[in-house]
Amino acid sequence: MWRQDTSKVAEPRAKLSRRGLRWALEGIVVQHLTVARVAEGLGVSWNTANDAVLAEGKRVLIDDPGRFDGVAVIGVDEHVVRHEALLFRMEVRDLHRSAVVAVGWKLAAA
Repeated sequence: MWRQDTSKVAEPRAKLSRRGLRWALEGIVVQHLTVARVAEGLGVSWNTANDAVLAEGKRVLIDDPGRFDGVAVIGVDEHVVRHEALLFRMEVRDLHRSAVVAVGWKLAAA
């Protein structure tokens, strides 16, 4: 019989591995990929990728009480992404470190 502990690879009952989630977040926040492109890269549906990215983004960005520690100047960048749907994206950036401290998405009303 062969057994292997895979508890560090993914959260219990997760649909994506921790590494897949990190790749997805980096793709959306740093490389400005769409959720559709991330889903395609991971081989999952749009809803699976979107749900996982929103939950992980909330966990590592929004729920981090220290995310604004050391931030002196904040800049806001808002733009419209037109791919499968009209999507509004807003980033809040620490202008001194050029780091994203928050990201928001809103799907335009059809």
